[in-house]
Amino acid sequence: MPMNAEEARLAAERVMARSNQLAEISETPGELTRVYLSPEHLQANALVAQWMNDAGMTAWQDAVGNVCGRYDAQQEGAPALLLGSHLDTVRNAGRYDGMLGVLTAIEIVAWLNRHDRRLAQAIEIVGFGDEEGTRFGITLLGSRGLTGSWPPEWLDCCDAQGISVAQAMVNAGLDPARIAHAARLPEEFSASLELHIEQGPVLEGEDLALGVVTAINGARRLNCRFDGQAGHAGTVPMAHRRDALAGAAEWMLAIEQLTQASDPTLVATVGTLNCQPGAVNVIPGSVTLSLDIRSPSDDTREALLANLLEKARQIAQRRGLTFSHDIFYTTPATPCDPVLQTTLARACDTVQGRALSLPSGAGHDSMALAERWPVAMLFVRCAGGISHHPAESVEQADVALALQAYSLAVQETAQPDALRAFNSASVAQATGMIAACVALPKWQQSLVAGRPYASLGAILEKAAALSERWQLPELESALQAHPRIGDKPKDLSAESSFSRQEQASVNSHDAALAQALAQGNADYEARFGRVFLIRAKGRSGEEILANLNQRLKNSDADEIQEALRQLRQITQLRLEGVFAR
Repeated sequence: MPMNAEEARLAAERVMARSNQLAEISETPGELTRVYLSPEHLQANALVAQWMNDAGMTAWQDAVGNVCGRYDAQQEGAPALLLGSHLDTVRNAGRYDGMLGVLTAIEIVAWLNRHDRRLAQAIEIVGFGDEEGTRFGITLLGSRGLTGSWPPEWLDCCDAQGISVAQAMVNAGLDPARIAHAARLPEEFSASLELHIEQGPVLEGEDLALGVVTAINGARRLNCRFDGQAGHAGTVPMAHRRDALAGAAEWMLAIEQLTQASDPTLVATVGTLNCQPGAVNVIPGSVTLSLDIRSPSDDTREALLANLLEKARQIAQRRGLTFSHDIFYTTPATPCDPVLQTTLARACDTVQGRALSLPSGAGHDSMALAERWPVAMLFVRCAGGISHHPAESVEQADVALALQAYSLAVQETAQPDALRAFNSASVAQATGMIAACVALPKWQQSLVAGRPYASLGAILEKAAALSERWQLPELESALQAHPRIGDKPKDLSAESSFSRQEQASVNSHDAALAQALAQGNADYEARFGRVFLIRAKGRSGEEILANLNQRLKNSDADEIQEALRQLRQITQLRLEGVFAR
């Protein structure tokens, strides 16, 4: 069920209004600054929790200060699809970075709640307390609380006022000893879908509102140094100079040129530069500069870095300089889940007629979450690609499109389309989906090989055609995994689940009936040498017993054909059940 255009327009209006409300919660008047465990952080959590409750969720604050909300599934205890983003900001920030992902997620749940819809999976939304690292210089504090990967030493890190993380937690009413209580088990979430502004110009350049993230860039950060010889600016001839700044400048141009000539997803930046001795009339004797290099592929990034460092050494050798470097930060690339990417791409194609894939150059909470669960991200266009700045801006119409696409992706993920999943799954995964229908590997393999199927009718037709080839060897092989009528298996396998459902009409509390069925099974097995097989769904125990007694009168040849007919019917019914879930 799609969110219609008018519903999306009204929801986008609320998102924009609530973004403005959150922007008023700031420690600096006239600017937006909201940092981890500050009074403003707790105030924002309380407001977001109220909105979660209004949307039909149960809201709470976890042990590391994340605000969480849960919208239950059709059945209690189901795993959840995780949505959301962060609520903290950089200093003098824009009002959509992070917050847009939380507010749009709340609107998705509110829309489901208004339609009285519960999905096969629950939905949980988390507004992470710290992604930016503005206060303590540590990023992803909130999402690492969820994954249970908080290093103990983080508690000792201090802000500019000398307040440690541990003390800040106490000041906020949290207990540092209970950090582990924020961690979630892997089985609690099936996946994570994060909506976020792009923070770059690609979507605007393509005239698209939405894009699908392929991977979050991995990064290396280096402190680099060229050393030469300082000298008098007026007395050292140009041919005799060992100018460290000239060498650094040549390398900076080479960084730009080599990166542009490489993979288009690569970016490299020299962000800081310092000359010594730093006087107007002295040739620079040493230069320190930083290098930040990012790519959605670790291998591609490392190849470029090796090339850039070799270029620096060549420049230094030619100019009579020395070059050194120190890698002080490394984070691997985070690929987004291919199946979830496909889901988001279909949603984008539906609402805007095209799906564009692009990497994320900035870090996100999904980087931490990907250590535990499959992740994917939906990007929304922002004006000029500007972010981390008060001029950060999104269009309400783009937010409306994002809500429509997000609603489709959430429903597809939390209420899976089994046929679509079967078509896109690996061979092993697809085989696993149908294995309980009948214990015949050749039938399973042939059905999987026939993908993709356009409809349930198409796969049922293929399955029926394959089953017409069955003869006595297939019957005997299939019956090895089949329980006796009247025996309701208690294990948790898919085969047992089917059997329990199929025999639901058999009164297991009727002792006389149970005894008669047991005797009938024994007589049948003595007569034909195999388990009695019947399509039991919808039939009472008495009906099954009557059929069993009638079939005991069949000839061997007739009973083989009847048992095969029953096996085909059971297989078709089970296959329908797989794709109707």
